[in-house]
Amino acid sequence: MIKKHQHIFNTTLKEMIAEQATGKVTDNASSDSADSPFTPAEEKFLGKFDANGTRHIGLIYSPSDIGIREFISRSGADLNLTPEILLNLIRQDVVKIVPYTGYGRNNDYTIELQLSLDDVKGLGADDEKEAEKSKNSPAGGAPDDMSAPAPPEPELAWVVKYGDVLTESAKIAKRLISEKKSVKKTVKSDKTKIFADNSRILKRLPKHFVTQLTKIIDILDNKTKNISEKERLIADILDNLQVNFNLDPKHIAKSYEFHRTQKRLQKYINKQ
Repeated sequence: MIKKHQHIFNTTLKEMIAEQATGKVTDNASSDSADSPFTPAEEKFLGKFDANGTRHIGLIYSPSDIGIREFISRSGADLNLTPEILLNLIRQDVVKIVPYTGYGRNNDYTIELQLSLDDVKGLGADDEKEAEKSKNSPAGGAPDDMSAPAPPEPELAWVVKYGDVLTESAKIAKRLISEKKSVKKTVKSDKTKIFADNSRILKRLPKHFVTQLTKIIDILDNKTKNISEKERLIADILDNLQVNFNLDPKHIAKSYEFHRTQKRLQKYINKQ
């Protein structure tokens, strides 16, 4: 466990010990061994490793203050585990908090016994007897061949792993960046260009007007499918220009004559 997480665990456990100083949550049963280095409550917790035959027990979803408190609240009573017991055993190097899936994937954590199972052998005898007794005894008048139903598993539907959040965020960010690049590429590929410097009047207009005119031409070009539609579009625009500029048909005809004779942009037409 990295030092940052170890500090968080120790600090949080100390705070929880101070909060629970007025009462005991676990069963501090008496111990039969007078020379045992552990308190009766610690022996009962260590007995869980012996009873289950494993050196790993418990599941901590997050190495944070909330994650540690949630673990103690969820599993403390079942494991006979209090913040004080856990902190004392960590300080004695009897147990250690380690990644549940191994180092390199720190999504979940678990408690690892630093001793061998032989060192805690016999401490889980009471748990094994209770389990055997529950298995063989009828529950609530039920027939002997029916055991009590197993307790429900902890609800995990609401748990979101921090690693999953980072992975999903990276996917969304990658998609947004790709979409943004695609849009920029489309804009750059547009052939529309207003040659204001070649014009008598357009070059006297503000630059933002020319920019807006470029966008308008792009939109109109995308809305027309063939040459015939483009011709009709130009006719419609001339009609609107005539009305809004208060021109007569002869003025429109003269505008066309200027366009036909000046040939300022003819070289761009020839290139196409």
